Amino acid sequence: MGIGDRAYMRSARAPREPISVTAWVVGILVGFFILNLIQESAHADFLGWMDLDESKPRGWQWLTHALLHEGFWHLLGNCLILWWTGVTVEQEHGPARFLQVLIGGVLIGALTWYLTGLGGPRDSGMVGISAGVYALMLVALLDKLEHQITLLLFFFLPVTLKVRWLLIATSLFTLLGWGFSELPARHDWLTWKAAWRDGIAHSAHLGGLIFGWLAWRYLNRTNWAPSYAQVQEPMPTDAPSPAFEPETEVFPSGNLPSPAQARAEMDMLLDKISAGGFGSLTAGEKRRLEELSARLR
Repeated sequence: MGIGDRAYMRSARAPREPISVTAWVVGILVGFFILNLIQESAHADFLGWMDLDESKPRGWQWLTHALLHEGFWHLLGNCLILWWTGVTVEQEHGPARFLQVLIGGVLIGALTWYLTGLGGPRDSGMVGISAGVYALMLVALLDKLEHQITLLLFFFLPVTLKVRWLLIATSLFTLLGWGFSELPARHDWLTWKAAWRDGIAHSAHLGGLIFGWLAWRYLNRTNWAPSYAQVQEPMPTDAPSPAFEPETEVFPSGNLPSPAQARAEMDMLLDKISAGGFGSLTAGEKRRLEELSARLR
């Protein structure tokens, strides 16, 4: 999206935005939760074919299990994180990438969960979209590690922390839960027992985190090449200051910013325009704004 496409740069009113894919996914999850309530109230079993059966998984179950949830709080937690991070991924990378990350996380999470149970009793099943949500969370937040966020613990206790520490805590809890709760609980080992039992598929979350990290690396692959610093001789103190800003290459070869990076930088410049007008930009910032706008067209 270029600068001319911004709503406040046009005289006409911006058209109504279509419903986001994130909102559609949340709506579908809520719909299936209501169907599950009807199933339980009617003592029926018309959704039993959807959960991932460990003893004999069907092909469709690797995806359909994500549409079901084990209770209201399971659904609420997934939908809150999905709405928070999914919108970010959809805005920065587009609806297609959002769906690819979500579905890829679900599949890799399910595969990780299934492989974790090999060698133990095959008598459990799995539901929930948590693995896909964890993948979206990494794609949305890995380039915002120093941002401050405020979380409501238990929905009433505000806690402010950096994104970096949120991701570290999430990863640590996932690893500890996998090694000390889920993994020994799904095997009949004599020397290693579960320290606690919480019924959480930590292995699926782990698979989602791994896939999310790989997806983030892929979506930001323009940054993979190492950058070589150029050492410049300091300018003599008696040298006159230049009266103009030197022309720079629009985007150095091999170092193109990703769409998400370009959009984030352009948003900062547009916020400055919104606060102080176009004249508040320096000559270099005006030129950079045009470069970023051309990049995003």
